[in-house]
Amino acid sequence: MFGAFSRWLFLLVPASVLVLVVGFRLQFPTQLERFQVQVFDVFQRLRPREYVPTPVRIIDIDDASLEAIGQWPWPRTRIAELIEKLHEAGATVIVLDLLFAEPDRTSPAQILPLWSDSEVIRALALALPDHDLELAKRISAAPVVTAVALNQDSSNPRVEAKWRFDVSDRDATTALPQFSGAVVNLTPIDRAASGSGSINVIPDRDNIVRRLHTVFRLGDRLYPGLAAETMRVAQGIDTYSLDALDGTLQHVRVGAFTIPTDAAGRVWLRYTRPQPQRYIPAQDILSSRFEPDAIAGQIVIVGTSAVGLADFQATPLNPLTPGVEVHATLIEQLLLGKFLHRPDWAKGIEIVYLIVLGSVLILLLRRLHAISCAVVGAFAAMLAFGSSWYAYVTHGILLDPLVPSAEVLLIYLVGSLVNFMQSEAQRRQVRNAFNHYLAPEVVDQLLEDPQRLKLGGETREMTFLFTDVEGFTAFTESTEPVIVVKLLNDYLESTCDIVLRHGGTIDKIVGDALHVMFNAPSRQPDHAERAVRCALALDEFCEQFAAEQNEVGHKFGTTRIGINTGQVVVGNFGGAARFDYSAHGDAINTAARLESANKILGTRICVSETTHAQCERIPFRPIGCLLLRGKQLSVEVYEPLAPDAIDVERDEAYLKIYRAMDDPATVLDALLDLARRFPDDRLIDLHRRRLAAGESGRSIELIT
Repeated sequence: MFGAFSRWLFLLVPASVLVLVVGFRLQFPTQLERFQVQVFDVFQRLRPREYVPTPVRIIDIDDASLEAIGQWPWPRTRIAELIEKLHEAGATVIVLDLLFAEPDRTSPAQILPLWSDSEVIRALALALPDHDLELAKRISAAPVVTAVALNQDSSNPRVEAKWRFDVSDRDATTALPQFSGAVVNLTPIDRAASGSGSINVIPDRDNIVRRLHTVFRLGDRLYPGLAAETMRVAQGIDTYSLDALDGTLQHVRVGAFTIPTDAAGRVWLRYTRPQPQRYIPAQDILSSRFEPDAIAGQIVIVGTSAVGLADFQATPLNPLTPGVEVHATLIEQLLLGKFLHRPDWAKGIEIVYLIVLGSVLILLLRRLHAISCAVVGAFAAMLAFGSSWYAYVTHGILLDPLVPSAEVLLIYLVGSLVNFMQSEAQRRQVRNAFNHYLAPEVVDQLLEDPQRLKLGGETREMTFLFTDVEGFTAFTESTEPVIVVKLLNDYLESTCDIVLRHGGTIDKIVGDALHVMFNAPSRQPDHAERAVRCALALDEFCEQFAAEQNEVGHKFGTTRIGINTGQVVVGNFGGAARFDYSAHGDAINTAARLESANKILGTRICVSETTHAQCERIPFRPIGCLLLRGKQLSVEVYEPLAPDAIDVERDEAYLKIYRAMDDPATVLDALLDLARRFPDDRLIDLHRRRLAAGESGRSIELIT
């Protein structure tokens, strides 16, 4: 599954995630926005707009004012008095965040039926001023902006326009919120006002007010929001300009003020923490307990924070913000020229960042470890949030850090999953390749660090062990195949188990012969000693196995073993199509020839000097110096001794004779005596025959 394709799989799967994230970002911006705005809320909570005194004041009909003056609604004459005092104090614009849609119930004409049926009293009452007309009179004498609540009731009266709109592209207005009717003030009040604006506040889906509309559609006409209308009246102009680009609304211009909006005509609100200096209680105005300088030159908005009147909106900073403060916030931002905005290019930047960030992370996942990738991913997420925070604090630009961070997490998780799957596949590959040829602890080491299988080969000192069963070909020819197969399987199962217990790697099994290597693929500092101890264990088993088979009539021969240590090239040979972990070098050939030499020497285990030199804890007897075919230098070889095969008297006598073989006449008698005492010792008998034949020295010519 994870062959050559696996290298591409590690790129293709995270790349697919990247494509999906970018596609989702392009196709479902509205679904993502609900999460994005919550991040922007956090930004506002951490760094709200710093309050700077601006000529905007809220005349607050608060609970204290209601307690002092009376319950709401107040007589319209009270409102008229409030407007008069504000106008006399020099207010630039008086904005009424209030609706007067019904006649004043305290007007004489409204309460007359409750007083008397007398025609005289009725005449006197009708002669008194009407409260609504008194309010209209005060409104007409001052720059007042009244409120209108737009709705979908087409039976409601239409609103008289006091402005006009200059629209560069009519198609750009199709995204504005559409209404068919409105709740308006009484006609005299509405006509007396200098302007009227919509007080509609349309929160986001979670009912939090983050943006305020500057323009609405009322039927086939455009209608300004309360803040925009306030700025128009304050400047004494009559025209709004709507700037569009490619059919999308970009700005609403009100005289000297340019409001950056989205396609729906909304402007982001950047709130401040509660500022008591914004508010002046209405009762202080009515009782003249205020400094005229607090009103002169100010835009004053008459609204309410009274709990009983329930005019509250949830904002990122406060779940109970008076509605009048929402409108005041936008007017302040217009005067200061400080906005939060998401320009059209922000989406393009975010998508480019998604693609670049995702691509870089995908490439790094292939080259770095999981922890390093996690660090890179965390840094990328921090960079996204840091850049977004910087843009917010420095320029008031809202950039989305959430989708890039989610992309980083998804790509990291998917990449890690693919990496895990590949690692598991690699572990299975290693286990399958070596489970029958390596010791279990070696397999575990390779699973922990597969790089120990260095592809392409490396030069390393290794020890090689070769075995062969004497006369096995003749045995197979004279024995039933079924018996041969069973005996061979039993023999190989046991010998392979011995090899694996000693940490050997079974390079090949050729018939009855084993080709075993030590110190690869896992490094073994004691590889030579391991090989010799493995040979002794094999020899013990093979002698017992052969004896058991001979007892039942199966002529199973002696197992001969050759061991040599030397430098070879070891690694993965054969390429990806066929995995063959093996070694190549002359040291391997020497081990094979030493195995064959046992036949002539009469020994069962023959170990080279290079191996013997690294096995100080194992007793040996020297055999002699062999001159192998194709070799210019002789190889000194040794026979290792199992603990139960050691005879101190014999071995000391043999070693003394071996050292004096250059002068055979001096040791021949002693050698003959030693041979009589140990007639079954093949090594002693070998040298007896050599010296008796007139040979001298320790060199043995061997053609093998």
